[in-house]
Amino acid sequence: MRSAERLLIVLRALNLRNGATVLELNRDTGISRQAIYRILDTLRNFGYVRRQEATDRFHLTHMVRRLSSGFKDEEWIADIAVPILGRLVQEVVWPTELSTFSDNAMYIRESTRGRSPFTIDRVAVGQRLPMLQSASGRAYLSYCPDPEREAIIENLKSSDDDFDQVAHKPDYIERILAATRSRGWAVGDDSFRLHPKTETLAVPVLVNGYARASLPLTYIASAATAEQIAERHMSQLQAAAKEIADRMEEMQARTDDDDDDLIPIREAS
Repeated sequence: MRSAERLLIVLRALNLRNGATVLELNRDTGISRQAIYRILDTLRNFGYVRRQEATDRFHLTHMVRRLSSGFKDEEWIADIAVPILGRLVQEVVWPTELSTFSDNAMYIRESTRGRSPFTIDRVAVGQRLPMLQSASGRAYLSYCPDPEREAIIENLKSSDDDFDQVAHKPDYIERILAATRSRGWAVGDDSFRLHPKTETLAVPVLVNGYARASLPLTYIASAATAEQIAERHMSQLQAAAKEIADRMEEMQARTDDDDDDLIPIREAS
């Protein structure tokens, strides 16, 4: 019983933090680090937890959808994307990421910077990216549902962030979105760079026809233009985005089918 109690405590702590190190779990729960490692190993073996190598943090996976209402789709997407990004960086060499929308911005959820020899910056998982200036944000906005896009832009109008002030320029926004849709991929604005010597382009991850994430590729600006990078690597980037989307659609379908098979709990009469 005590082992089961500890396991549930760790699950709850992971859910509240949405990702944590062993030391953080130790501080949050009072459970020894040795015991936490054993619990995490058990949860990983059953597929409920994954380890993010870049930050040595542990995250819940899509398997906990039936166990915790606190699980977010962003973590589900990241769980699917990890092996796909690993293969992608071997093909294109330039660092790539998975970014998702949250709180009126895009956030890097997974990164291959640690595996790319062309990485020259120290951008970390969790980095915030502005919606209207970053390639990731533009790719997402160009392909998300119209009501969501309108709500995001309206919310950005009340933001104090300097990068969000262009939300007050509808003509500027329309030009960005039109150019992105015409190309099929987005480029960032020169006013926003994660590193002064790099630039980024991004494609949307389209699930059932709408953006659920962005897949950016960062390159050294002096090495090539965005068009040259796109010519060399766009087919691989788009193929990876499609594979992530296809896996997510399949997983959603399986989850929905499994939920239909669940026997409802009846109240005692």
